[in-house]
Amino acid sequence: MRAPIPPVVAALAMLAASAVVAQRPGTIAIGVFARFTHFDPSLTFDDALGIGGQLDVFFARNVALEGSAAVLSKVAPIHARLLYAKPMAARSAILFGAGYVHQLYRTGISAWEDGASGLLGVRFMLGGDLAGRVEAVADYFPSPLNGGAGVQDNWDFSLQAGLGFQTGGGARTPKDSDHDGVVDGADACPGTPRGETVDGRGCPLPKDADADGVVDASDRCPSTPAGDQVDASGCSLPKDADGDGVVDTNDRCPGTAAGERVDSAGCPLDGDKDGVLDATDKCLNTPAGDQVDAVGCSIPKDADKDGVPDPADRCPGTPAGQRVDALGCPVLFSGVQRSLVLEGVNFETGSANLTDQSHTTLDRVATSLRGHADLRVEIAGYTDSRGGLAANRRLSQTRADAVRAYLIRQGVDAVQLTARGYGSASPVASNATAAGRARNRRVELHRLN
Repeated sequence: MRAPIPPVVAALAMLAASAVVAQRPGTIAIGVFARFTHFDPSLTFDDALGIGGQLDVFFARNVALEGSAAVLSKVAPIHARLLYAKPMAARSAILFGAGYVHQLYRTGISAWEDGASGLLGVRFMLGGDLAGRVEAVADYFPSPLNGGAGVQDNWDFSLQAGLGFQTGGGARTPKDSDHDGVVDGADACPGTPRGETVDGRGCPLPKDADADGVVDASDRCPSTPAGDQVDASGCSLPKDADGDGVVDTNDRCPGTAAGERVDSAGCPLDGDKDGVLDATDKCLNTPAGDQVDAVGCSIPKDADKDGVPDPADRCPGTPAGQRVDALGCPVLFSGVQRSLVLEGVNFETGSANLTDQSHTTLDRVATSLRGHADLRVEIAGYTDSRGGLAANRRLSQTRADAVRAYLIRQGVDAVQLTARGYGSASPVASNATAAGRARNRRVELHRLN
């Protein structure tokens, strides 16, 4: 069965950042190690500790043939691999290895399996010819001993650490007589004074006595005060203490707050000309002509001056002086009021033709109903007592229908409106006088929800 390869962390301690010392042909390394192995889950083996040994023979620069063997509680793996030691500093190298593994089982049976192996590790010299090694090893068995249904291959992962001794033609660490980190054989400048910073050839780097980033040979101001910004010749740039982009010698308003926009003299700006300085202006791009609040942000407009800002006004264009509700629409019903007489709505004598004077009242009603799309009303028509009951009811119905039709033409949703004629029923005044009859000839709105 397949298992994901776990992350391998190779901790490399750089003992000296200097020229590389290579492992030369003829070097032989002998070592011992302790090994911890995590077996493929299909084996049902517990993780195990063991010991082993290894032998490296370098036949080319930094390249060796390595053989190793280890003994654990259940198995004894034997490895043969090609090893490459990539130098990383004067006394350390990263190890890459790949090759063959032959694993013997120590479980009371005489059995083995063969596979491929990979290695990643680090080697560091401890002094003289003694070296330490830390490595991660992955062993892959394409045809494992326990192969069968559900088990196609096995992966074993190991960590091992140990010590080794090097001998032969390339074992000895070359000398670094001037202790600059570059061995004598590669040092183009032997005898460098102790503590001098050198390049890869062992030669002193250019000095920068005032540490301004410009080497002394090119520094026209060799004693620049610490922390000063400098130009290409090493001389201090003009200072800008408040960081507003205007140098102190030209700044008429030193101490400007950080981030504040300033003019060429270093003084605060009012970029959008709204009367609020940019330093306290939370809306820096207010449109010209807008009224603003104390922090420079536009105050919502109220074009019809009804006290409801335009963004919240469902009935824009309300006539001046009109009483409106919280949505900016004319008030039809106040509080618990359910009925409203439409004052000023009149008809030509004996007909359902609205007079021109009726439009003003009905337009106000239409505006309010459009702004309250959830409001349902009944348009109720009434007459005085003159004439027969049936005729009065027909007349009142046609007048209620005429009002409904007018409101629909003004954009009110027909669903909001019903119309009903009540004839001479429910008089509000005496029919014995002309004034009383005039009051009884009326149109009312009845709130239905």
